[in-house]
Amino acid sequence: MKFLMCNLKSNKDLKEILEYKKKMQRIEKKGIEFVLFPSDIYLGFFYDALYKIGCQNLSIYQCGSHTGETLASQLVSLKVSYCLLNHAEANDTLENVVKKIHNAFRENIKVVLCIGEEQKEDAFLTIHSELSFIFEKLKKEEQENIIIAYEPKWSIQKEDIADVSHIDKMIQSIKRYINKTYNISLPVLYGGGINQENIAKIIHNHSIDGFLIGSCANNPENVLQILTMI
Repeated sequence: MKFLMCNLKSNKDLKEILEYKKKMQRIEKKGIEFVLFPSDIYLGFFYDALYKIGCQNLSIYQCGSHTGETLASQLVSLKVSYCLLNHAEANDTLENVVKKIHNAFRENIKVVLCIGEEQKEDAFLTIHSELSFIFEKLKKEEQENIIIAYEPKWSIQKEDIADVSHIDKMIQSIKRYINKTYNISLPVLYGGGINQENIAKIIHNHSIDGFLIGSCANNPENVLQILTMI
C-alpha cells in the first residue's frame, strides 16, 4: 500500500477548511492510504471523514491538567489515526519526540516521524544519528508503530524536489539501517518540494512507499490530481 499524506500546517480559516473538506469528499482511490493533517483546531470537523485524519503534534504529557497542551487521549477521541512528529517547522527536541512517540503508541496513534538533514553534505550522518537517538529509546512495538518521512530540511517550501538520485540513495539507506540495526522493515515516505507537476519524477520509484506533501496540498484540486497519478 502506498501513502499520500497532506500537511495543511497552519493554513486556512474556518470557512476555507469547511470548503476544503467538501471538495475532498470526492476522494476515491483504492490501495492508497490517504491521510489529512489539518490544524488541530479543525480536527473535530473531520470526525466523519471517510479517509484517515492526523494531528500535526501532540503533548509530551500522558495525562493531567496542562494549559495549552493536547493529549494523545484527546486526539484519539476525535478519531485521529496518525501524528506528525519531528517536523522541521515544529522546532522540537529529540527528547520530547521520544516522549510523544510513547504517548502516541499508548493510544494506538501511528507516528509519522519526519527525518531530514540541514545540508545535503551531512545527510547520512545526520539521519543515522537522529534515528539512533530515537529508536534506542523505544520498545520494539513502538519502533514498529512508526512510518518514516524523509524530508530534507533544505527542500521544505521549495518549488522543486531534491535530486532524484539523492532521494533514492537516502531512502534506501534509511531502510537498510532500520532493517539491519533493529530487524524491522518500515515504510519510508518522501516529502519536500512536491507538487502535482514534479511528482512524476519520483512517483514510480519502488523504494518510496508514499509521499508527504505540504504547500501543494493547500489546493484540494492538486491533491486530487496527484491521487490519479499514484
